[in-house]
Amino acid sequence: MKTLYLDCGSGAAGDMISAALWEVTENKEDVLKEVNAAGIPGIKTYALPSQKQGIFGTHFRVTYNDIEEEPNVLPKDAIVELTPEEDLKVSHHDKHRDHHAHEHHHSSLADVKDIIRSLNVSDRVKEDAQKVYDILADAESHVHGTTVKEIHFHEVGNMDAIADIVCVCLLMEKLDPDQVIASSVNTGTGKVKCAHGILPIPAPATSYLLQGIPIYNTGVNGELCTPTGAALIKYFADSFGPMPVMNIEDIGYGMGTKDYETANYFRAFIGETDEGLDLASSAPPVPAKGHAHEHPVASSEKQQKAISNRIARSIGHLESVKRMVDGNRDAADILIQLAAVESSIASTSRVIIKEHFKGAVEHAVDRQSDESLENLYGIIDKFIK
Repeated sequence: MKTLYLDCGSGAAGDMISAALWEVTENKEDVLKEVNAAGIPGIKTYALPSQKQGIFGTHFRVTYNDIEEEPNVLPKDAIVELTPEEDLKVSHHDKHRDHHAHEHHHSSLADVKDIIRSLNVSDRVKEDAQKVYDILADAESHVHGTTVKEIHFHEVGNMDAIADIVCVCLLMEKLDPDQVIASSVNTGTGKVKCAHGILPIPAPATSYLLQGIPIYNTGVNGELCTPTGAALIKYFADSFGPMPVMNIEDIGYGMGTKDYETANYFRAFIGETDEGLDLASSAPPVPAKGHAHEHPVASSEKQQKAISNRIARSIGHLESVKRMVDGNRDAADILIQLAAVESSIASTSRVIIKEHFKGAVEHAVDRQSDESLENLYGIIDKFIK
């Protein structure tokens, strides 16, 4: 079973989730072009290499009219009694934020859905994105004691948040996992500045969204889990818990903008869980004439595509390692990435061997001959050297 495991140990934010998922997709450049061609007004998305405490990954920089939004997290000793207006004077970034806010600060659910419906993406992506916003609207209306129709989004209604949500929905369509499992969510702690003033972390809407999801905090001063991130996890995760037994094919690292004592990244693992490791079909393959035993790499088109996708992901990962070498990156980072490539290739080899082993045994029983098994033993000897 193709499984996507989401590691929320450093929280969950839309840009970090999308960057992590992008790292485990095929044809990355084409996918990024598709994201930017979706038609979200004023939005540009850039995939930038990033490191957090020696770990290499990708930061998705999303700009609206060439301005990048940043969350405003107050220091631990912040004076809560300051009015929002007084406190806003502290941040230089807010000079840009004030101008930006006038352009798209308030958006109704109907406004957001109109934008999503107009995009150049599939119907599935549009439907998923609208459902994520339904979840957000429900949380906002509950917190503010109003109806979904009357709610007006603030931060989550901005164009860059729409971009994060649409991007994640598009990437989920590309990956098309059989199941999505997420870890417990690290929320962070402290205070955050938002449209309603100074609020504790997790903010009220985020807290509402995280109901039914296992959460914790490790004392990191920051909004590790945003409302957008919480809504995306809530919508796409089929279950929550520790990572299942799985053969990992690829790992994606989506990097945040903040620096904490612990590395600030979101991880996405993709691979096969126990239920999906046996790719052999019940129908034995027909051996080719003129050979003692010839078993194809897959006994169905679906299996062949699955194995081909594994190889493509390994190639893509190896190409990223080559770029790191060309850029003379840190040796330790390169070795970590090479270890992931080796794990991915070994996982693919095990799948092919398992398929070949079953075919060889079935052929031996059918022909009452050990010749195909001898052939298999020779292949195994070469593989384990």
